[in-house]
Amino acid sequence: MAKCYVCGKKTVFGKSVTFSAERNSRTFKPNLQRVRIRLEDGSVRRVYVCTKCLKAGKVVKVVRTGQD
Repeated sequence: MAKCYVCGKKTVFGKSVTFSAERNSRTFKPNLQRVRIRLEDGSVRRVYVCTKCLKAGKVVKVVRTGQD
């Protein structure tokens, strides 16, 4: 199971409840994206990051140029 590199968010389990109060198992999955980020030591790594952390600017994405 993948989890967010920044906040540690991962799949959690719960119940879906119908109108007649029947309970069925279900999963809640975070929106994880596999992105290349620059770490604090300057190295580049490809990790899973949730979209909330991406939107909040908690990681620095590495943009690939055509000169690589």
